[in-house]
Amino acid sequence: MTARRILVTGSTRGIGRAIAERFLKDGETVYLHGRSADAVDRVLSDLRAKFPQVQGVAGDLADRQRLRDLASAVGELDVLVNNAGYYVEETVEQVTAESWNSLMAVNVSAAWFLAKAFLLSLRQRRGTIVNIASDAAFVGIPGGASYCASKGALVGLTRALAMELIPDVRSLCICPGPVETDMMWNQVATAPDPAVMREQWMSFAPLNRVAKPEEIAALVAHAANPQASFATGAAWLIDGGQTAGKRLA
Repeated sequence: MTARRILVTGSTRGIGRAIAERFLKDGETVYLHGRSADAVDRVLSDLRAKFPQVQGVAGDLADRQRLRDLASAVGELDVLVNNAGYYVEETVEQVTAESWNSLMAVNVSAAWFLAKAFLLSLRQRRGTIVNIASDAAFVGIPGGASYCASKGALVGLTRALAMELIPDVRSLCICPGPVETDMMWNQVATAPDPAVMREQWMSFAPLNRVAKPEEIAALVAHAANPQASFATGAAWLIDGGQTAGKRLA
């Protein structure tokens, strides 16, 4: 079986890196992506001894020309994973047009642009687009209006792409809840009371824990697997039950 060509944006750390490593373990050719070439090179040096097929591309996803360069460097694709994104905690009063547009450019517009850039090869190869959103697409977060809006837009984009591209390309959205990443641990470490902050993270979901990045990666791998060929247009929550309802006790 010929290895598929897969691009995972924002894959030098956290969930993105776990997704990239999962596909590499499955024998796929993976293009890592990070904002800086240094970050990409560091991860490539870690992975190349074990996964010689890994490639790397760098570029600011808010820069439209860098997006064009990235798409040109990668070429054809079987699977596009739009994982890159970031969170800014700002109240509605605090959000400026500049910060709003910057976040939307990375969290939403880059996913649209790359889907469009790779559309020809994705159609020819009967490929898959997997967008990484968040449970924040379904619940409101105080101080997270722009982030919630961006992730809700990504779910809408996923569904529209699914309807437009049937039957050639499948489009799915993975929506994680709290995940154990370096950003989470940094927030815990810098809190006035790290123990209380850690307990808060663990108590967000009814399962009373946070997800491992590898658990998110496993669902992404399933979404992109041809065995899931009847799935398109869905937004799959993997949030430990956080959006299912309220606990009584």
